[in-house]
Amino acid sequence: MKIDLKKLNQDLMKEALILLAFGIAIFLISSRYDVFERFVSFSRSLESSELDEIVSVTFFLVFAMAFFLIRRWRKLKQTVNDLSRLNEELSKALSEIKELRGIIPICAKCKKVKDDQGYWSQIESYIEKHSNADFTHGLCPDCMEAMYGGAALVRRREAER
Repeated sequence: MKIDLKKLNQDLMKEALILLAFGIAIFLISSRYDVFERFVSFSRSLESSELDEIVSVTFFLVFAMAFFLIRRWRKLKQTVNDLSRLNEELSKALSEIKELRGIIPICAKCKKVKDDQGYWSQIESYIEKHSNADFTHGLCPDCMEAMYGGAALVRRREAER
């Protein structure tokens, strides 16, 4: 799943504009109808019920929630950015991986490999072309013995010392 940062930023801007619009609307309505003054006079009539303290606590809770919401919003944005960066790195790494799969036709005698176009090539060149592996060559002890006889075995033992 790919995260669209442009769309995320647009959504965040929309939310900020909506909050701003609601704030302006509440300001205009409360200044037009003197909502706070009416509320104050109403709370004075109910002084015994401690309504003014309830309002103070409510304002505190609203601001505290806004503060923590903004912190969480920033953390979420950072997490999304990190995930997007990691996703791009993973996609790049996956595109660089070459893997051999399936059945590979190989000659039983000379060990040449048949490619998709029907051409026969050395197994080393086939694997280098279809993977990230490189080859270096040497001789195993059995082949060295077969090719060079006992002298090679003596030289090898001396080299090991």
